[in-house]
Parts: sequence; C-alpha cells; structure tokens
Amino acid sequence: MENKIFTSQSSLIRGIIALVIGLLAIFLPKLTLQTIIIVMGIMLLIGAVLFFILAIRNENKKDKNVLFVQSAVNLALGLLFVFFPGPIVSIFVILLGIMLLILGVFSLINLYSFRKIARIPFFALAISVLVIIAGIVLLFNPFETAQAILIFLGIVLIVYAIGEFYSAWMLKKNTSKE
Repeated sequence: MENKIFTSQSSLIRGIIALVIGLLAIFLPKLTLQTIIIVMGIMLLIGAVLFFILAIRNENKKDKNVLFVQSAVNLALGLLFVFFPGPIVSIFVILLGIMLLILGVFSLINLYSFRKIARIPFFALAISVLVIIAGIVLLFNPFETAQAILIFLGIVLIVYAIGEFYSAWMLKKNTSKE
C-alpha cells in the first residue's frame, strides 16, 4: 500500500498551507491572533452543543449533570472567545508572562541552592534571567509581544513551507525517474 502522507502533492499542499498561514501571521498578526481565538471559540461552542446532546441522551443523572456543566462552561468560554478575541489574547499572554516569571524565579532559586554542590554554568544563569525578562515583557506589553511571537512563528512557517516545496519537488523528480 502506498504512503499518502509523503507524496509530492501532500508536500505541496502542506507547503501552501504553511506559506499562507505564515504570510498572514507576518503581515496581519493582529487579525491572525484574533482569528485564532475566534476559531477556538467556535470549537468551544461546537463542544458545548455536543456535550448538551450527550447530556440529554445520557441515562446516568450524575454523568448528565457533569455534561450539562461542561456544556455551560464551553458555551460561556466560546461566547467570550468569539465576541471578545482581543482581551482573550491579552489574558493568555499575561498568563504566559506570569508562568515565565514564576519559572524563571524558581530556576534562579534552584541554581542558587545547587551552587554549593556544583559550579553553575553561566548559560544556566543567563537562561533563567532571560525567562524572567520575557515574563516581564509579556506582562507589561502583552498584545504587541503576542504579535511579535506570531510574526516569528510566521517566519518559521515560511521556512517550513520552503522545505515542503523542496520536498515536493524532490519527490516529484524521484518518482518521475522510476
């Protein structure tokens, strides 16, 4: 049986999708971020409907209640994501900033406690400090930082797309020899 994942056509399709998303991320980062949040909101709303249907069909009262609660939570979150994508992006980025800040501080504490056991490499200290700085930047400038991250990911996707186009060309070239 032939592998359908690694054909020149599938590589070309993956490359085109990556290129389009990458270009959108670079040239329309604000719109792209909000679109991602809206799509997540739509997925949550679909989940809410599915959980509601499962709750109605379920015979077990305890399971039914859990499914109704899950449906309500998905509905509330989905509506928030669809109607307020900008603030949701900021909240996610702020939470990421808090997590990075905490991780960086814990890393510094660990390095400090290990200094008696072993010599601490400079790069370990530098990474901890950079993680703390990244957390602070995310906290004080969430939306612009999220856009910068998205632009970086867009560049990565374009590089990936170029690799997929090259793979498609090589696969097509090698299959035509056979």
